[in-house]
Amino acid sequence: MKILLFKGKTVISRFIRWQTRSPYSHAALLLDDGRSIIESVEGAGVRERFLTEDDAGGFDAFMVPGLSPTQAAAVISFARAQLGRKYDYWAIIRFIDRERMPENDRWFCSELVFQAFDQAGVKLLVRIDSWAVSPGMLALSPLLL
Repeated sequence: MKILLFKGKTVISRFIRWQTRSPYSHAALLLDDGRSIIESVEGAGVRERFLTEDDAGGFDAFMVPGLSPTQAAAVISFARAQLGRKYDYWAIIRFIDRERMPENDRWFCSELVFQAFDQAGVKLLVRIDSWAVSPGMLALSPLLL
């Protein structure tokens, strides 16, 4: 399993990259088959899909060395349990107004990835809540290679 960080080119992606001062605008989990990802996207929420040719070259893939098979299974199990949940539009506003977001059952992309690892006992970043993690912040994790 890997973490994919996308370098989107849409207007919304460019705004995310600008606002978060990062080359990344989207995050997803790449499953062990190397083709399937779990992500949360506007309009669809949390879903599992195959990578397409449109995705090729538009992302960087990061491994989490030392991840045990049990931890990897827990990451995927948590992410799959979120399938069908809605996209967290209100939390995206948090990146503009910097207000703390209350817990809810919705996810934006990097929030989902970060929380999946957290649920498996893997702290990608310390002293930060999942609702405050942008795709670019995931790339700052000392655990990613």
